[in-house]
Amino acid sequence: MQKTVLPVATIIICAILAAGLPFSISAQIENTLISSQPIKAGGKKGLAPLFFSLSNNPQGSAFVRNSEYPDIFTEAVSGVELELGLYRCQFRYIDDKGRLVYSAPVKVKHPWGEKIPPAPGRIFNLGKEVIGIWIDSGKNVVAARFENDKEEFVKIDELSITGSIKPVAGIEVCPLTNDELEIILLCNDGQEYRPATFSGDTQSYYDGAGSYRGKLPLCGLYHFKINFKLMEQVSAVEKITFKDDLAISASRVVKVGSENEMLDGYIVTNTLGVMKYLPAKDKHAILSEVRHVFKDERTVLYHPTQGAKAIPFAPAGKPQNEFVAGGEGALYHYQFSGKMTKNGEPIFNEPKMILQENADLYSGTLSVPNVVDWDGDGLLDIVSGNSEGRLLFFKNNGSDISPDFAFPEEIKSAGNPILFRPGYNIVQGPLESAWGYLSPTVYDWNNDGLLDVIFSGSRSKHEVMLNRGTKEKPNLEAPVALRIDNMELPGTWRVRPAIAKINGRNAYVILDTEDALHLYWQVDDYTVEDGGKVLMKDGTTITHRSTLIQPLGQRGRAKLQLIDWDDDGVLDLIIGTSKRSSFPHPDRGMPFNRFIKNELGLQVLFMRNVGTNENMKFTEPVQFQVNGKDLYLGTHEYAPFACKLGDISNGLNLIVGVESGKTYFFERKDLTTIGLND
Repeated sequence: MQKTVLPVATIIICAILAAGLPFSISAQIENTLISSQPIKAGGKKGLAPLFFSLSNNPQGSAFVRNSEYPDIFTEAVSGVELELGLYRCQFRYIDDKGRLVYSAPVKVKHPWGEKIPPAPGRIFNLGKEVIGIWIDSGKNVVAARFENDKEEFVKIDELSITGSIKPVAGIEVCPLTNDELEIILLCNDGQEYRPATFSGDTQSYYDGAGSYRGKLPLCGLYHFKINFKLMEQVSAVEKITFKDDLAISASRVVKVGSENEMLDGYIVTNTLGVMKYLPAKDKHAILSEVRHVFKDERTVLYHPTQGAKAIPFAPAGKPQNEFVAGGEGALYHYQFSGKMTKNGEPIFNEPKMILQENADLYSGTLSVPNVVDWDGDGLLDIVSGNSEGRLLFFKNNGSDISPDFAFPEEIKSAGNPILFRPGYNIVQGPLESAWGYLSPTVYDWNNDGLLDVIFSGSRSKHEVMLNRGTKEKPNLEAPVALRIDNMELPGTWRVRPAIAKINGRNAYVILDTEDALHLYWQVDDYTVEDGGKVLMKDGTTITHRSTLIQPLGQRGRAKLQLIDWDDDGVLDLIIGTSKRSSFPHPDRGMPFNRFIKNELGLQVLFMRNVGTNENMKFTEPVQFQVNGKDLYLGTHEYAPFACKLGDISNGLNLIVGVESGKTYFFERKDLTTIGLND
């Protein structure tokens, strides 16, 4: 007679009912993980940062209706989970921590149809109307009016700019009257960032002395005026800064404050999160005093993420002493403190994330999750790294089968919030130095019963932060690099190491400098020794590269886990990777050789160990699917983690961090696989 095995969830519900305890079916369903869907933010309102797929380009703010704060208009410019285009978010309320809460994005139609509107644009109120101004093709001013009932910007007219201008990075529009508009242009100097040998180059972008071989573009401000009613240019394009030296790789310009007030000028943001302030002085004066935005009398304020792009922003009836900035990741709200430093730099408060209700859990872009009991309360939490270089803790206030993850807390190292970034030298050049790509494995590395953090990232090195606290209150030390023969352990960038205990000793698997899976053995807290290449069952090495000649940044990127996935008693490999990766060999690898046939799916591979834990031998990789179908969640590498969240009656389940910052849950019963020749 066949034995019936009830799911764990059913057993729990029956036990609660048998005990006469109150139980809400609707509450249970609301909190249950849904297979093949993003994990939801926890708490009563499900609050999480407002974000737009991988990266966004805020276009402006405007009052569409009576409200305390304006609606926000933002472009989703990269990623796959949110359709690319222009979106509007409505202001809802201010929460008890002073954070603005907005509605979920609603797509807005515009004159460019299925294309994304040009990046240099500004949406604003002109009288009672909501107007959009864009610079199209670097030379045309396009004007459109927002029609709320249609959720659409309808084109009014366009004009060609008379006069020579440099490449436009961003614009600001300042209404002078209802008919006359001043258009401020933030223009780059036209220098080429990438070295001349960039295309297909396998050599470093830095010379032998460590200096970048490309150029670092600078920028300046220009302006001209138009008659909006007639759509005519009424003044010549003029430069309003002495030099093109405001900032490296500037991205946006925003007018802040008002005439004759303490704050009156322009804020310029750049790719790396710099915020410069230029006092306006006089409407007709050339701007000359370039200053920083500060967060106190002594400290410069930087935007938290890569690619800062700012828009003007202010509550109803108040001076424009605030702004919002996005880029990659969430939107942030900045408020002027009402103070200047003794040298005349504006002091803004630390920014607050803008939130939305009933949202998906958000870990920051390119999230790399681990499922562990971080705070020692017996429940599985999520600890996740991200592209910013931060490490976040999502406390589970529910259960393992039906988790309720709280708003994230930043984990600290040596008493400071973790923010690990590479500095000037980074694989793809210095304008990516605000990306940390923290790829952690949370594991008891020194066998003291406490969870430590071992990680890699954009620094292309492997480091460990030992936990000197308790199970309930972890306290991580400052990171120390792992060493082999008294040399820092080399490897490729953005690799999460796979770690497992074998015969009482920690095995450590990474991608080495040849982009091959390599085994090391722990010797002490900060030392490893060589264990040789990880091999296929036929004795060949397992490499990552495809047959394409690709730039250096495509190397590495793998997220590795050693886990007994098929429950046969030996450790298997689960690998998260990018679509251009080719495990185990360039000619027959996955997922690359499916990608070139336009077969895009989950970039998560399973490699079965047909050897032993001591002498691992792996079969050809297979790619995960969902009930026999591909599910594509973005081009960047995925970060899988096999875990015991949810109903595990069918075995371990899988969560996967993706480029958008979401974390997807996959129930074991829904996961199928496909091989290269299937």
